[in-house]
Amino acid sequence: TGYVMGYRSENLEFQYFVNEEYGYWGGFAIASLFDMANGNPENQYSVYNNRAVSGNNYLLYYYDSYNEPCDILCRYHGDYQFATVCLNLSTYTYHSITNEDANPYAREFADGDYLKVVFTALMENKVEGESVECYVVDYRDGKRYIATNWDAFDISALSGRMWGIRVRIETSDVGEWGANTPLYICMDNLVYTCDRR
Repeated sequence: TGYVMGYRSENLEFQYFVNEEYGYWGGFAIASLFDMANGNPENQYSVYNNRAVSGNNYLLYYYDSYNEPCDILCRYHGDYQFATVCLNLSTYTYHSITNEDANPYAREFADGDYLKVVFTALMENKVEGESVECYVVDYRDGKRYIATNWDAFDISALSGRMWGIRVRIETSDVGEWGANTPLYICMDNLVYTCDRR
């Protein structure tokens, strides 16, 4: 299929949920799809690139703003220090913001538009700590930046005795029923240290 829901590494767990009654999901999946041509929703698990950074797989995150966000859990009680993460648009999201497949729900981005990923440290008892905003699409102030080359983002503000990281995605294209832009992001090469205590 090219994807598997959820992922657990030695020190981190990436959450997800599936609503079988209504046929939708949210959170993290491990994916290995590189179809850059098909911008339709059925290609929601593909990255807009022809490779991953490390190996053949990457993490896909879908933020369902109607449900509680899925978190990256720190599996051990100790000090975590995050450094960088590589981010890339999904194919579905890329085609929606560039209007290549005329997504009827999203509009083509113009001056002032943006899509950003917000990483927030969850400290003990899930209290929110520092946040880092990573603009993966930035059309503000005359810019025309789109993250399609596995660009590295600095998330070193996330550190300490952490419970986990909350991940949200925000867009400037918002309508009556919420975000119009498909809220997907692809992640790879998350660099961090864990000092278990």
